[in-house]
Amino acid sequence: MKKPLQTLLFLFLASGLVFGQGTFKVSGKVTDTNGEALIGASVVLKAFNTGAATDLDGKYSFEVPTNLAKGQRVELTASFVNYKKKSVMITLTGNNITQDFELEEDVFQSDEVVVTGIASKTSKSVAEVSVSRISAADLQMVNAYNSLSQLVAGKISGVQMQTSSGNVGSGWRFWVRGGGGLNGDGQPIIYLDGVRLDNTEVIGYGAGGQGNSILSNLNANDIDKIEILKGPAAASSYGANGSNGVVLITTKTGKMLAGMQQPVSIDYRFNYGYNEQLYKYTKDEYLSADDANRQFVKGPIREHYVSAAGGTSTLKYFASFENRYEHGIMPTNFGDRSTVRLNLTAFPSEKLTIKGSTNYVMNKLGRPSNDNIIYGFLGNTILRPASFGWVKEEDLIKIKDESKINQFIGSLTASYKPIQDLELNGTIGIDNSDYYQERFFPYGPNFGGLIQTGQKNIYDRKNKQFTYDFNAAYNYTIFDDINVRSTAGGQFFERTLSSTNVTGEKFNTDLITTLGAASTITSYGESFSNVKDGGIFTEHAFSYMDQYFLTLGIRRDYATSIGKNAPAITYPKASFAIRLDKYDFLPQEINLLKLRAAYGESGQLPGSTAGIPLLWSAETGGYGAGAVLNSIGNDAIQPERIKELEIGFDAELFKDISIEFTYFRQNALNSIVGKVNAPSTGRTITAQPYNVGAMENQGFETYIQYTPIRSANYNLQLGLIWNFQENKVTDLGGAQPLYFGFNSVETIQVGLPKYQFYTFKSVGAKYDANGKYIGSNVSTDRINVGSPVPKNTGSFTVNFKFLKDFTLYGFAEWGLNYKIYNYTKAFAARFGNVPEYNKYNYLLGLKEIAPNTAPKDLTQLTPGTDEYKAAAEKFASMDWRNPANYIEDADYLIIREVSLSYDFTSLLSDFELNTYVKNLAIGLSVRNLARITKYSGPDVEFNSQGARSDARAIDFITLQTPRTVNLWVRLGF
Repeated sequence: MKKPLQTLLFLFLASGLVFGQGTFKVSGKVTDTNGEALIGASVVLKAFNTGAATDLDGKYSFEVPTNLAKGQRVELTASFVNYKKKSVMITLTGNNITQDFELEEDVFQSDEVVVTGIASKTSKSVAEVSVSRISAADLQMVNAYNSLSQLVAGKISGVQMQTSSGNVGSGWRFWVRGGGGLNGDGQPIIYLDGVRLDNTEVIGYGAGGQGNSILSNLNANDIDKIEILKGPAAASSYGANGSNGVVLITTKTGKMLAGMQQPVSIDYRFNYGYNEQLYKYTKDEYLSADDANRQFVKGPIREHYVSAAGGTSTLKYFASFENRYEHGIMPTNFGDRSTVRLNLTAFPSEKLTIKGSTNYVMNKLGRPSNDNIIYGFLGNTILRPASFGWVKEEDLIKIKDESKINQFIGSLTASYKPIQDLELNGTIGIDNSDYYQERFFPYGPNFGGLIQTGQKNIYDRKNKQFTYDFNAAYNYTIFDDINVRSTAGGQFFERTLSSTNVTGEKFNTDLITTLGAASTITSYGESFSNVKDGGIFTEHAFSYMDQYFLTLGIRRDYATSIGKNAPAITYPKASFAIRLDKYDFLPQEINLLKLRAAYGESGQLPGSTAGIPLLWSAETGGYGAGAVLNSIGNDAIQPERIKELEIGFDAELFKDISIEFTYFRQNALNSIVGKVNAPSTGRTITAQPYNVGAMENQGFETYIQYTPIRSANYNLQLGLIWNFQENKVTDLGGAQPLYFGFNSVETIQVGLPKYQFYTFKSVGAKYDANGKYIGSNVSTDRINVGSPVPKNTGSFTVNFKFLKDFTLYGFAEWGLNYKIYNYTKAFAARFGNVPEYNKYNYLLGLKEIAPNTAPKDLTQLTPGTDEYKAAAEKFASMDWRNPANYIEDADYLIIREVSLSYDFTSLLSDFELNTYVKNLAIGLSVRNLARITKYSGPDVEFNSQGARSDARAIDFITLQTPRTVNLWVRLGF
């Protein structure tokens, strides 16, 4: 321990000697083009890694050691979010220097540095691929967010996000561009400060199809920015992980403070609000509507968040603590989360930068019984006219389903420049979590057929995954004006996952509920898996005259989930961009015009056991223990290969309008399809995987931003996103189509889009000899009923600053060409809980519904009459036996976010209170203010079978997404 302590002491004394030899001051003011002060702008003297942020008057000031700086000519840079960076050259004479800056608004955000690959970053103005970026820190200034999904959904062109239910802590599903290839779950990989995250919806002992998302642990307040690479063209360097895109989350870091007058900046945020039922059931829809509505509650939200940030030229730090309690709209649904974060950035020398990111989370989630569960709150009230027929109302709340999640996410990144133009980078990261669930049906009540002596389930899941990244980059020049950056490196990932589960029954009393008090252990099990994958890559970026840009790259992947005889796979990439605005022939109104094109390949890995020809498992029977065939694999199996071409342009016009447009086309080859062997082979336990599938996918994405009003006191910014996607399965290698979802309503089949609704439909009524209705005619073949994924989606944003300190923010999402299977209504019609179904049932003189549910104010019709036939045809279209009758149009418009906030900062300055409080703001925000849709059900963005199943857009007593109201206060010290 002596050497580290001696080193620290030496550095401390050395810094004291340096700064003890005299300093001089660099100061000035940063304003916009209207002369308004820009508060918090960063002014940096990069040569000495020092600088400061501007104060409430837009002024900055910092000191430079005289003996180190005197006589040098260096670059001084001022930058501010959403403004173009500005740099000037100054000579350090040893005397005080004053330098003011006037920054111009950056409509296209061209100065933003965006990630364009695994080890490449560049400004947005020269990026050769489509990269979308969300400034989460800016959004948090005008709204309140609880999760990653709320920050991303609808705000990025080409990306859709939908929750699987309205439960607090529920999972959500990405749909990036056209959903990738045939294989995998269609989800992108997600990195947090360089750590690949566990993106799992854990079901455990299920509550219908719903699980809890591990990503619900993320504290949205800690997130600084989110970048998304949307397909293989941009994400090829991530190898067999990036075919569905890559989400890169960066958390907040330390910052230079205004004038270096205070050692730390402290921000506190208090948020209080509630969740409430948005959609209320009516008796015209369900006879039991009043009972269903009575189950909903108004769930309180209370959040405390405090952060501290600061820094010097040698160390920057950011620390935060959050405690958030949120109750859902069902009695037993809640989340109680506490997070602690510490981020450090150290500069031991001019050549070395070290970043550390640590985050610890304790999260407790209560999950209500809903979604395909007869002992749930909605299952007992919606499915039959006589409510609580399965479980008594007073017993529902006694069911306990709670999970505790402990998670640590940490990374250490080092960047070293041993010589000029050479940079070495390395990152080590870990995501370590323990998910523990207890589900308990207490002694006494009868829970839908479960024994009345109680049941307890325990599920424990432990996940540990490591991420290792390293690369080296070298900048050099070839010929005249051709600058090159060559990068080579590797990325490796290892995951260990284990779980145990046990079920105990027959408790003799309700006073002792530990598992040891169970008289019988009815089931138990455990599982273990270890998966590794990785790849090496090289990338070469060429720039000519800062106008032409070309990047070539290749990655070679290896993984334990590929069969032992399967070769490694190689993915190439190439991209090009040209800045046409650099030419003289364009009018001056075009401030930026860039054309770009990119090609890349990626894929999806086979299952971890898909490469094992024969996999056996142990079982016991009447003749003792033995081995049975568990699955049949293919030792020649390879990853799916997805090829993508994207072309597009970026433009800035009149300094008020920015446009981004991208067309993409994907082709998936070698998709993995299971083919059943002939019975004579004896190998029929499971489908054997082969690389025989293929599909096509294409679409476009557009983002337009317009700022029609810009002044000191008023600023209006409008944004529009419009996406279109379509795909088609082109080959299954002769294998049978795949069907899934309730009643097998969705399919993967040649000639149809992936996951298309494809099922039987009523095509008219059938009559007996007397003209009486006896059922519906059904199509002999399945028919294409529509898509559970909208073809057209988009959003509209309004951000209006008025009277200088008020901000009104509005955000709406829309989707077209969209269908939902309303299985709730079909099931309820079957049992006589749908008034319209009962009406026609009565008119036709049928006895298909429960007693006492038929309307009494109608006259039954006479068979054979025109009125009778018209009623029969209508009733046939409501036949619950035919799923297509309940697959409905679900186009939607959702007013997703509305907020009004007021910033008191200028008032604090006027009354000279800013000595104590640096900033103060309050706001009121509403999420899911209104929902307009053709769909007859309560919501349009959920899936009763969870967020990781193949099935999509199936509504079976799924909990609706709530309306959320938040009142928040933000204080800065």
